[in-house]
Amino acid sequence: MKFRLTAQSLLATARAAVNRIQISVIVIMCTGIWLAYLAGYYISGSIHSASRWMGATLACTSAVVVLQKTAYRDSLKMGVTRVLGTFIGAAVAYVYLRFFPFTTFGMLVSVFILELLFMLLNIYNNGHIATMTLIIIMLVSQSSPDINPATNCLLRFFESAVGAGIGIGLLKVIDLWKGVFYSRDTSSNGRDGRRQNG
Repeated sequence: MKFRLTAQSLLATARAAVNRIQISVIVIMCTGIWLAYLAGYYISGSIHSASRWMGATLACTSAVVVLQKTAYRDSLKMGVTRVLGTFIGAAVAYVYLRFFPFTTFGMLVSVFILELLFMLLNIYNNGHIATMTLIIIMLVSQSSPDINPATNCLLRFFESAVGAGIGIGLLKVIDLWKGVFYSRDTSSNGRDGRRQNG
């Protein structure tokens, strides 16, 4: 009897685990990462080849963050906030690099200022991608000291914004797709109901 109960509970646990799998969510995530990778690696890489891997990393990370939300409206709000935060992060990095070369201490001071700004603006919880953007800008300037600070900052902002845009765009397409199928099901059920009533 004990073995049967254990087997039944294992089966129920396995079914619950399988029911949690949403293949469509996984496919959307993989598609978003692929598109973001292409944008970060090839588009940014064509402008500054030495930072293409950093560009791909930032674009993919931005897409993943936005795709954490499954609803289009939620992702739009998150994406806009991320892009705004990234702009602030890139601006802080630009101001620093315009006047000073990369140092670890300078990077930490820049992060400190950025985090302080987010707290003052009450968008601290949405600032993590911006902080990552700032760090990547700083690390690119360390590995490629010849890169123009404006080019570096604009590329990183572009990658983050494109990654967020890809995530939002994918969820919008899915939202429209669901709307088409929902309207088809509704009209089909309406016709079937009229036929039965007739």
